[in-house]
Amino acid sequence: MKISLNWLRDWVDTGDDVPALAHALTMAGLEIEGVSAAGPSLPGVVVGEVKSVTKHPDAEKLNVCVVSTGKEEFQIVCGAPNVRVGMKAPLATIGSKLPNGVEIKRAKLRGVESFGMLCSARELAINEEASGLYDLPVVLKAGEDLVRALALVDTVLEVNIKPN
Repeated sequence: MKISLNWLRDWVDTGDDVPALAHALTMAGLEIEGVSAAGPSLPGVVVGEVKSVTKHPDAEKLNVCVVSTGKEEFQIVCGAPNVRVGMKAPLATIGSKLPNGVEIKRAKLRGVESFGMLCSARELAINEEASGLYDLPVVLKAGEDLVRALALVDTVLEVNIKPN
């Protein structure tokens, strides 16, 4: 059975020392088969706020967006059908590497430069939804690290429960 440490902390005070917790659970009769990080590591992926959306001059299904991180604005070419002004979406900045192995680089799409990528939940390995951009809650602050903003930092304890 896999148990989220964040979930467990809602019920009991586990402390911050995960190895000590695993040892205490083992001494209580539970077999801890593994301890691992939950969720993807997404360095360079931040909350982006879409400031403007215009049609791409040479591609019917693409848009040219201006996306803000609160400090900087980036021009991003995007093909997602749900992109709109004011939405907050994950922004993979140049140099970030997505869980599927794609490294984000400066690119030119049909003659227009793109300085990053707006992402779906599937591209970030958060869930299987891929019908468009991951529409983030508007209360999130532009520029905030996505993993922290969505509280994806967690540890999973894999517990083997014995029959006796």
